[in-house]
Amino acid sequence: MILTSRWFKLMGIGAVILIVSAMWASLRSIALAYALFILLTTIYDYIVTPSPSLFQISRIVESLLSLGADHSVTLEVVNRTKSSSILTLHEEPPPALEADWSDTILEVPAMSKSDVVYKIKPTSRGDFAFQSLWIRAQGKLGLIQKQLTIELPTAVKVFPNLKEASRFELMARKGLLQQSGIRSRRIMGAGREFESLRDYQPDDEFRRIDWKASAKTGKLIARQYEVERSQNVILLIDTGRTMLAEIDGISKLDYAMNAALLLTYVANLSEDRVGLLLFSDKVQQWVAPAKGASQVYKIMNALYNVNASRVETNYRSAIGYLGTHWRRRSLVIDFTDLWDAQSSKQHIIELANLQSRHLVACVTLMDTNVLRAAEESIENIDNLFERSVASQVIQSRNVASAELKKRGVLVVDAPADKLSVELVNQYLEVKNRSWL
Repeated sequence: MILTSRWFKLMGIGAVILIVSAMWASLRSIALAYALFILLTTIYDYIVTPSPSLFQISRIVESLLSLGADHSVTLEVVNRTKSSSILTLHEEPPPALEADWSDTILEVPAMSKSDVVYKIKPTSRGDFAFQSLWIRAQGKLGLIQKQLTIELPTAVKVFPNLKEASRFELMARKGLLQQSGIRSRRIMGAGREFESLRDYQPDDEFRRIDWKASAKTGKLIARQYEVERSQNVILLIDTGRTMLAEIDGISKLDYAMNAALLLTYVANLSEDRVGLLLFSDKVQQWVAPAKGASQVYKIMNALYNVNASRVETNYRSAIGYLGTHWRRRSLVIDFTDLWDAQSSKQHIIELANLQSRHLVACVTLMDTNVLRAAEESIENIDNLFERSVASQVIQSRNVASAELKKRGVLVVDAPADKLSVELVNQYLEVKNRSWL
């Protein structure tokens, strides 16, 4: 039982009467009567206040959460008593699930239920669990509160952003992908097997024009071919020290994993086989390429609990491992970070060597903080210094990217918040032009 501020105020009045009665004996009986009255009303309030154990509380939250996305948590309170009650709820979500929670006072009608809804935003991937919940039942007279700790363990898993994939599917069904920045590219494009004829588009290659059909219709007609299905896509994800850096509160590794998961989903829609290699100074996980929904879940489960570490990435070891475990020609997509051509020399050499067997793409994350600093107006010496350093960083990265392109490696160097869209566009370009 907890005594409320109202109880202490009433007792304060009684104390004043008792002190005054020391000078006027006639007030002593009043002071004693007042104290007895407070005692009896407190006992009455305790008796008529329902026990918190009479309230049924459940926590409703998705078991699979997406990193950086908003999710709702619902606390459902069922009042099984015959009188309305005022409750105070205290919840402590795991620190990795950033919440807009504050203690809530809730009135629950008799034999009814009420809900409390709040938002959480996961800031880390992995396994987390909600634990106890505290409930206080307010006394009918407001003199006491009854408190109970309810064990309510609720386990959740935080994955890379799953909502991007759901959003992609929804927009694809509605034909609205261009609104999200994904360029219109049909999977039927520049393969080897003839599919149909259609009007010529400005970005079509001249070799696709069907001159006979064009002569008959009086306008340019292009041949459309069906792209080969079931090609191979392998995702290489660097989990070394360069992926520890954060951009707007989210690590580069998390941005890379969000993009990788979306690409896995899109590639599965195209019936491609997708594989995964996670590595830093040594290989951490290998998921052999396969297709189907089960492969998407397998890659998702491989990604959700992996963190970057403060070690130097060993590209020679990772590429050697890939060469031993997979020999079929594939689109190999490497998620990493480039600082400059010199520090990334070994990295560039190893990716270039892969070109003899595979089509290689290097995906790097441009720090939006650096971009903003490079575009910031010069107002003082500090701004000038920051802009100069940011410009040098961008120039060094551009040199490294140019070296990769020179060696035939495709490069996707996009700001972190646009990485997923740019990666999907590059993948669709590869499919559309049958580069693989």
